[in-house]
Amino acid sequence: MLDHARVDQAVVARAPLRIPLGGGGTDLPSHYREHGGFAVSAAIDRHVHVLLSTAFARRFRLKHLEWEEVEDPAEIRHPILNAAVAHHWDGVPFELASVGDVPPGTGLGSSSAYTVCVLRALATARGEELSPEQLAARACRLEIEHLDQSIGERDQYATSIGGVTAPSFARDGAVGVHELELSEVAIAGLRDRFLLFFTGERGAGSRMLSKLVEGRGDARMTRNLVRTGEVAREVVTALEGDDLARVGDLMEEQWALKLERTPEAITERIAELRAVALGGVAGGAVLAGAGGGGFLLVYSEDPEATRAAMSRAGAPELRFSVEPRGCTAGPA
Repeated sequence: MLDHARVDQAVVARAPLRIPLGGGGTDLPSHYREHGGFAVSAAIDRHVHVLLSTAFARRFRLKHLEWEEVEDPAEIRHPILNAAVAHHWDGVPFELASVGDVPPGTGLGSSSAYTVCVLRALATARGEELSPEQLAARACRLEIEHLDQSIGERDQYATSIGGVTAPSFARDGAVGVHELELSEVAIAGLRDRFLLFFTGERGAGSRMLSKLVEGRGDARMTRNLVRTGEVAREVVTALEGDDLARVGDLMEEQWALKLERTPEAITERIAELRAVALGGVAGGAVLAGAGGGGFLLVYSEDPEATRAAMSRAGAPELRFSVEPRGCTAGPA
């Protein structure tokens, strides 16, 4: 039985986006249920924001990428909102508006951040207490089980918990999260030497990830993903040892692994911008999402030279810092 929401309150929630640092694809249930998985991500100070109000609401009025107004929550068209209300709400009408610091579909985990943010807002409105790990697990169930999406699970933990997280995925479905306690040197390095550049193209993350699910059982794909998880563990060791140059080197191996398993993820524009970045004394570059577009994450020993080169190539930068807090909510 769900707790009943108050009928006269407003809640504000926000959830950070994330950059990937290793292990993409190993967090897919189709892989880790047979081989285990390990990934590492950093939450960044760019967010998804949700405002929810039950005050005097007579209908469900929803603003996301479009407007909706319905009496019956079953008629909600937005799939995440529809599933969230069906499984985690008591039926009281509300108004909800959302906005993101970055457009959706650009590879920074905005879809899972939105899911986590909505679920946190609903729980807070009901007075329900959820730990970050419980919130992440709820988001995973909603996206993967209720909505039948071919996605992984690291993003939900990254945005729920914040900071730099390394979740491990056991064959029995258990998830253990290592929250990295990085030095000020490493945190500053992630801010100053890791750069995000927009490729100008939107990604097709679920389509790319579905190819990994379809490749389940293929020996070459399995070897690729197992090695991808091993590289992620090496990234954690390097970060905890303040060896950012090593992280950059490992980004090059991650690029090669991604190119092997989903070559269609690398568009002509992405390849062109990566060549520009590496020519501007960058030490490594990877896609921030599953592929087809979005942001390119670049490690550079000379950030200003890399910025200048990418600016000439028409790739705008999104500056960021590590966000130590995960998804939060409170009274408006």
